[in-house]
Amino acid sequence: MAHQLGNLGIRLSNLNQHEELLAATNKSITLYQSLVKKNPASYTPDLALQLSYLGIWLSNLNQYTESLGACQESVSLYWLLVVNNPATYNFHLAYFLDDLGQCLSHLNQLMELLKVTQESLLLYEALVIENPTLHSGNHDIVQRHLDKCLSCLGQDTKLPDSA
Repeated sequence: MAHQLGNLGIRLSNLNQHEELLAATNKSITLYQSLVKKNPASYTPDLALQLSYLGIWLSNLNQYTESLGACQESVSLYWLLVVNNPATYNFHLAYFLDDLGQCLSHLNQLMELLKVTQESLLLYEALVIENPTLHSGNHDIVQRHLDKCLSCLGQDTKLPDSA
């Protein structure tokens, strides 16, 4: 049921039915939370993903404060997943750290934005070494996000010329 509600949320998002999408996603999250209590290994990845979707959709609706909690919870779960299975979850963590960063950017929380964007970029740097074709594009996006953040903080984003 939780999985079907999550899929329904995706379909409703594609139809711009925001109220229904949030209701389906929240119900899916509630169900996954109870499933995680019974079997964390099986259901934590699904809960993390649904929280990520909720964060993205709330952000798309300009509900950044609400989005922040969902994004933070998702990233916390992905950190736990990476501990046991980095090969599977490093990409997810890198991706959703960047989403968290974008939420923090909208809330003008620049120091936290800097921290999570740097973490995302470090993960992508390792991922690019493993598979440049797959991960270079996301790496470049996160690098631009970092440059923008540093610029907002008044820090130079360019390397000095070598003399």
